[in-house]
Amino acid sequence: MQLTCTDIRHDTSDVTTYWFETDNAFDFIPGQFLPLEVDIEGTTHQRCYSLASLPGEKKCSLTIKRVAGGLVSNYLADSFAVGDSLSCSNAAGDFHLNLVDQQPLLMLSAGSGVTPVYSMLQARLAADADADIVFIHSASTPSDRIYVQELEALAEKHSNLKLVWAVSREHDQTLYHGRLSQALLQSVVPDVTSRTVLMCGPEAYMESAKAWFAALGIAPSQVHNEQFQAAIDLATNASDAQSHTLTVNGSEVSIAGDESVLDALEKEGLPIFAACRAGVCGSCRCKGDKDKLVSVTTGPLSEEDIEQGYFLACASQVKDDMFVEIG
Repeated sequence: MQLTCTDIRHDTSDVTTYWFETDNAFDFIPGQFLPLEVDIEGTTHQRCYSLASLPGEKKCSLTIKRVAGGLVSNYLADSFAVGDSLSCSNAAGDFHLNLVDQQPLLMLSAGSGVTPVYSMLQARLAADADADIVFIHSASTPSDRIYVQELEALAEKHSNLKLVWAVSREHDQTLYHGRLSQALLQSVVPDVTSRTVLMCGPEAYMESAKAWFAALGIAPSQVHNEQFQAAIDLATNASDAQSHTLTVNGSEVSIAGDESVLDALEKEGLPIFAACRAGVCGSCRCKGDKDKLVSVTTGPLSEEDIEQGYFLACASQVKDDMFVEIG
């Protein structure tokens, strides 16, 4: 599908929202991401970005954070303009609104992780204007907040939506709460244990939140999340510097000890698709011997998948010779 950019808004110093129009309305589940194909100097790069809009329309929006050293995010921020076009595949992702029913929600986001949560919030309120929702967004400063006008407009329209800004570098407690913490959760969400949680943000934020939930007695089954990270640095996770051999579809591929399986396969021109390259989307799923793998994340893979030897090529290295099945 072809997307044509119709508007660009600079939300913060490093976050930009892009609006696109399409020839045909396309469907997705709020919370899912869109795999993009971005051509840079004659080379096509695949990346996944969460949709901020609602499904069933001929327009959509993506909110993208500039990442230090990020090839695609920097290209879009510096060179992409209204009127430019991109290609995309069908929306995908296991973090979406269908994970919940009609129960009260606690929606948590940090930084650009607000994008899929905001999409789900709009959809939930569109389906049930009286839905019981607490939405807490974390940012470093007031100027780092995203979707400020949109979220405050929704909170003003829906008295059942409680909007909380958790701003870590601001002391005006009449406008903002401080950094998100277990104490803050207990204070602003007294019934937190009875709510289903939908959250998205950086790794440290997610791990802290999960620890607070455990301490508060919130069952893991009540928590649904997607981790936002721009890239995976595997170099420090290699077991050694020794090279190994991957046997893939009858071909032998050499892989260095500090190299990801994805990099090794792409270097040989083997047919593997990788959209997010950050251990989130699962598009680079492969199968091998789990005892010969070192993976920094398993992303959307289930425990059953992992037990069967499935892994994410972008997030994995090997510590021995191994057969690999792509897909």
